[in-house]
Amino acid sequence: MAYSVKDILNIALRSEEEAELYYMRLKDKTDNAFFREKLDKLSSDEKGHKALVLSLMREKGVGVEISVEKAVSIEMPSLIFDSSQPLSVLIRAAMGAEVAARKFYTSLSEIVEGERERSLLKYLASMEASHFHLLEAELTAIEHFEDYDDFFEMMHVGP
Repeated sequence: MAYSVKDILNIALRSEEEAELYYMRLKDKTDNAFFREKLDKLSSDEKGHKALVLSLMREKGVGVEISVEKAVSIEMPSLIFDSSQPLSVLIRAAMGAEVAARKFYTSLSEIVEGERERSLLKYLASMEASHFHLLEAELTAIEHFEDYDDFFEMMHVGP
């Protein structure tokens, strides 16, 4: 199935909206103040990505040309928050979504014809990769200390 430029940009927009909401909900699931700050940043980044996609959509007819034969199966999995899951599972799901988003934007950057649009998509791909690495570091810590909050309630209290 081939997608139109509008279809592809709507897929990107939906993905950024889902990620923004997911990180806000994930923030509500943890008491770790440092991780909450990082989740605020991730949510804010996704909101910014959404704004970039929207600006690209506004300019859609002004230089966003995508080769139809190359735009065959560009899709993004949905990111669904399940509050019953442990934090580590939710972070793994977010990491998978960041990998998919990076691949999506990288693929899209290879088929757009405008240099400005190509640069924007490569930038978004690199941001998604940085989100993955941030989550990966948090996952490592959480896997070692996932239950720490349960036993040491004052752990996240500041000086």
